[in-house]
Amino acid sequence: MPKTKAGEAISWKEFFSRWKTGIEGITPEQKIKAQLSGTRIQLLGILLGFAVSIYGYDKLWWVGIILLGAAINTFIQYLSFKQQLKVFDDIKVMMELPEEPEEESKKEKGGEEEQ
Repeated sequence: MPKTKAGEAISWKEFFSRWKTGIEGITPEQKIKAQLSGTRIQLLGILLGFAVSIYGYDKLWWVGIILLGAAINTFIQYLSFKQQLKVFDDIKVMMELPEEPEEESKKEKGGEEEQ
């Protein structure tokens, strides 16, 4: 039986209900970060597989060719996720820019009306 963080036992139905709620509440930034870390793990696995295929080159040369193609494709995917994360960071910085204080904007508006 699954347990909550507090150690309370819950049913599988309740577990999957909570899991579904959590997955539906994920932000796009969290999704990209998870995909980015998963892609790093994929790249590591592909590189290790490539090393094994080089070690057994006489029988596994064809696996090396397939893994090379997979490595190129996965690396392009990794770069795409990095670019998406950079866009989210840029948007976050733009949203955190301080706005004009109300007093200054009132003075500017008042000054424009007098002219």
